[in-house]
Amino acid sequence: MFIGLENISPDNLAAAKKKQNKITEYRKMLLAWKSVGCITYCGYILGFPNDTPERILRDIALIKKELPLDLLEFFFLTPLPGSEDHQRLTEQGVWMDPDLNKYDLNHCVTGHALMSQAEWERVYAMAWDAYYCDEHVERVLRRAAATGMNVRDTLVMVSYFIGSLWIEKVHPLEGGFVRRKFRRDRRPGFPIEPALTFYPRYLAEFLMEQVRWTWLTLRLGRLYWKVVRDRRPYVDEALAPVTDDEVETREMFETVEAKAYLAREKHLA
Repeated sequence: MFIGLENISPDNLAAAKKKQNKITEYRKMLLAWKSVGCITYCGYILGFPNDTPERILRDIALIKKELPLDLLEFFFLTPLPGSEDHQRLTEQGVWMDPDLNKYDLNHCVTGHALMSQAEWERVYAMAWDAYYCDEHVERVLRRAAATGMNVRDTLVMVSYFIGSLWIEKVHPLEGGFVRRKFRRDRRPGFPIEPALTFYPRYLAEFLMEQVRWTWLTLRLGRLYWKVVRDRRPYVDEALAPVTDDEVETREMFETVEAKAYLAREKHLA
């Protein structure tokens, strides 16, 4: 099951023209999917106009604490050529990278009013580190066990995400347990590497990556056995049943934007 968080600021959801995504429904929807054994998988876009490194990391901390998510992936807000965003930024004279090969949602390709390119790239890396730390991976596995999900399947997916990032050095959507490379596949203008250097280097990279995958499997395996051997009941804020007073008791509704959103919803109702 996949939903796009964009992030948990209602203003950013409105900016993305995704008014169907209501933050008041997130927990109810995610808990419903987990109750039938589904791995919950969401996307989070970094770089909306109001975003700052501090706001982004705060939101990720709240997501980890209050939403029963298993997998979370991050993207740069990217003005894809031909889109309305690209046209608007072009008219405003905002810098955009001329290399279209970078418009893959995983590179910073435009300017931002509140963050430099270096700050934006740094918080992108920090976002992955913050969500896939060992502490939160263990929490995700405990939630899987508590809701009757297959803990091993959850671990495999989490391992794949972590390995893609820190072993393959690519976004999980572009990763794999074995990375195939072809010597003659080169971008225009780049020379073809000689076979005598390409294949030995490729073999060395492959063997090193398999060693790292093995190490990652053993490291996360310890968390897995720690969780499955613990028979104590587990519950946290994310797994707690949805109540009628959540908008008053949940931190995710404490921001200025969230309060304004809730006031508009109340007025419309």
